[in-house]
Amino acid sequence: MRPAAEASAARPRPAAGGRALPAWPLLGLIWGYPVLWALGLSQFAPTVLCLLMLALLLLRGHLRVLPGLWAWGALLLWMLGSTAMLGSATDLIGWGMRFTVVLNAGICALYYANARETLGPDAVLRALSGLWAACVLLGCLGLAFPEARLSTPMGAIMPGGLMSNDLVHDYVAPRLTETQQPWGAPAPYIRPSAPFVYANSWGLAYALLTPVVVARLLRGARLRVVLWYAGLGALSVIPALASSNRGMFLGLGLCVLTVWIRAGLRGRWAAVAAGGLGLLAAGIALFASGAAGSVLARQEYSDSTGGRSALYRATWERSLESPLLGHGTTQMEPSVGVSLGTQGYLWTLLFCYGFVAAALFLWFLLGAVLRWARPVGTSGLWLHAVLVSCCLMFVFYSFDTMQMITLLLLTALLGRARLDSDPL
Repeated sequence: MRPAAEASAARPRPAAGGRALPAWPLLGLIWGYPVLWALGLSQFAPTVLCLLMLALLLLRGHLRVLPGLWAWGALLLWMLGSTAMLGSATDLIGWGMRFTVVLNAGICALYYANARETLGPDAVLRALSGLWAACVLLGCLGLAFPEARLSTPMGAIMPGGLMSNDLVHDYVAPRLTETQQPWGAPAPYIRPSAPFVYANSWGLAYALLTPVVVARLLRGARLRVVLWYAGLGALSVIPALASSNRGMFLGLGLCVLTVWIRAGLRGRWAAVAAGGLGLLAAGIALFASGAAGSVLARQEYSDSTGGRSALYRATWERSLESPLLGHGTTQMEPSVGVSLGTQGYLWTLLFCYGFVAAALFLWFLLGAVLRWARPVGTSGLWLHAVLVSCCLMFVFYSFDTMQMITLLLLTALLGRARLDSDPL
């Protein structure tokens, strides 16, 4: 990390004729998200803050668009076109919720790219690490109080008709866990979800943010900060195992494997040896303790893999009926008992917005993986590895607001560092 005086001297000046963008809207969104969730505002407040960021960008002018972000803008336009396929006001609400996820993430990436005078990479990495810490602590709290549901100010003013909708109710009066008991299971599976609605969202956030914490520490941190995150890392094993998220472990494994291989290609043999021994020790500990068996045991009762296969086949077949603009929003399929266009962002894109939308998303994601594939520092390797793991995880995980914002911010962090010759 550069000394503070040097970093201050090298800090870019505002664009000609423009003001420096304040850091607080973006950092406030990330740091404050757990509070917004606890207030029942997690589905609404992020959009308000992102629209504020967009207004500040437009007032400032002289926008800098990172390479590849144009594909994200094209995706937004295509999603607007898919509204032609909507059939009711309820469909429009569902479409709007998914559209704002993509819009908010794009605005955050654009904001970071243009806030060079006030927003450095370390500030964003610290904020994302703070969100990870909140996920761990709330995950543990949920396991301690699995039946708890928050009473929020938003829930108090929400009309009763809207509160009768299960999804709306879960957003404005959130639970700490998601409890499932498949047929034949001897006991319910209590899976952490806070500060999100679903346990899978918690698992995806954990997979995205854990490497970010590693990158943040590699950038330089005081001993007490290192010890704090080391302690949280050990504690996080409890909710991570309770989540039974096999996709989360696959994503983390791919991320670690990517860094391990690339460290070897850079000739960092000490790191490769240490990483290999660490992976071996972790694997032995998981299987010897029975933790791995407990994660795999859910498959015996839920057959979630087989159920997803049937859902994906049905989604693919229905997507072929409207390949250009999709169906606009998800639709319940009685034969599988789950809405088509869920259980994976790839399937959301194909079913809701068509094959062009899926191609635009892949263009953006794969383009970022290839374009920013040569970070200078080891911290950059960890951030880039998250993008690689997303190429797998987006097949079976749906990205909600903070998960999508994290993905877009990581591409912006890598892109701005590369273009500004500021090693990450």
